[in-house]
Parts: sequence; C-alpha cells; structure tokens
Amino acid sequence: MSDYNPGPGGPYDKYGNDKYGNPNFEPTDTGRGPYVLLGILVAIGLIGGLLYFNGTPKDRSNVANAPPAIERPTTAPAPAPVTPAPVTPAPAPSTTDNGVQKQ
Repeated sequence: MSDYNPGPGGPYDKYGNDKYGNPNFEPTDTGRGPYVLLGILVAIGLIGGLLYFNGTPKDRSNVANAPPAIERPTTAPAPAPVTPAPVTPAPAPSTTDNGVQKQ
C-alpha cells in the first residue's frame, strides 16, 4: 500500500493547499523580459561601436609621431691590430753535458 491517504477533503488541507507539497499551477512562461534585456544590450553595443569607429579624427595634430632622425658624425674605424712576428725559439741545449746538472 502507498502512503497516499487523501483523508477527508481529498489531498488538500483545510486552506486548499496540497498536503504533499505539489504546486497547483503550471509554471508560467517568462514572457518577453529576456528578449527585451538582450535587445537593450545589443543596442548599447551597437551605439558604442558606432561612436568609437565613426571615422578618422578631423584634427590630426595630436597623433603620436616618431621623433625625427638625428644624424651623428661617425669616425673611421680603428685599423686592425698588426699581429706581431713570431718569436724565434730558444737554442737547443748542447748534447755534450753528459746528463750532469750544472750549478
């Protein structure tokens, strides 16, 4: 058996409310509210875009420019250093010392 017991007066209490918490109406349609809001937001975006991109400015005096080129005198580069002549090797030791160290 189920717990459903309408009792006297059916499934409603003495005030006409459902005993089981069910709503006695279907949800209504939300209407045009979201579409009106969307239309307002689109209009704001469209107007803002038209104001921002409405053409080039009439007075171009305060447009940023690159600084003028500065010519600087240049000096000739220093000549390349001359490579020194190779040092002549030390004379070879004589072969007559017999392996004895001199003091």
